[in-house]
Amino acid sequence: MTVYNNFEEVAKEISKKTPPIIYKYRDWEKDFHKTIITKQELYFAQPHTLNDPYDVRPPYNFVVPDLDVEAARKRIREAGKSIRPDLTDEELEQEVEIRLQSIIQDPVNYFKKNRMDHVLDSSRYDTIGVLSFCSAFDNEPMWAHYGNNHNGFAIGFNTVKLARALNCTVGLVDYNDTPLDYHIMGDNSGLLEKELFRKSTKWQSEQELRFLTVGVGLYRNRVNTFPADTVEEIVFGLNTSKETQDQIIAASNQTLPGVSFYKLVVKADAFGFDKEKLQ
Repeated sequence: MTVYNNFEEVAKEISKKTPPIIYKYRDWEKDFHKTIITKQELYFAQPHTLNDPYDVRPPYNFVVPDLDVEAARKRIREAGKSIRPDLTDEELEQEVEIRLQSIIQDPVNYFKKNRMDHVLDSSRYDTIGVLSFCSAFDNEPMWAHYGNNHNGFAIGFNTVKLARALNCTVGLVDYNDTPLDYHIMGDNSGLLEKELFRKSTKWQSEQELRFLTVGVGLYRNRVNTFPADTVEEIVFGLNTSKETQDQIIAASNQTLPGVSFYKLVVKADAFGFDKEKLQ
């Protein structure tokens, strides 16, 4: 594991591995989308509210080892003491033996059931918050789905400055259809970080960079504010009306002074978009 002594070391890593500006696609017709400008608010979503049912809880490939029965018994006992402190020693030992025999008989199905019980229990994810951005201003699916079919806007943040302000884990999503290896009764250190950033290739068109926290309700709220200087630009969609542009510009001048404004335009010689700066 890499240990960083200060944020400047982290900033160098972020600069090397992520785009300099990241975008949040918004719809000015939705009041809660307006608060990104009017109140400088960003929202860390609970994973079960996201539109990908595997988000933060990807599938496992259960790797079956040569089971060390005594080591397994010890691990089950230690977990039982933590999860069920109400059990007497005798009750705990009975539960340990029941679970141990189930694992010996069919380890894969035992852990599959445990996994499903875990991922379907929304409360287990209540401390996790996901804040998603797109790595590009010209992402056509994002304009269609989140930018009100090109009638909305995309707000561009300086990646390093926002990382400094939010002070949480940040990284590009790993689009990969291979289930993560889970070693039954083995060493699964490092698995959580992979879980938090793994998504199916079906979602790779989103070009997602995400901020993650596991401290919601402990040391962080779901709604977080950001400093004005983290915002670099606002890009209007192809169909964003002049009236909507004027409203966004007026609101931004109150809370985000100095931000640059752009308008999306189609290219004449290729598929895709450019952006033109507004005077």
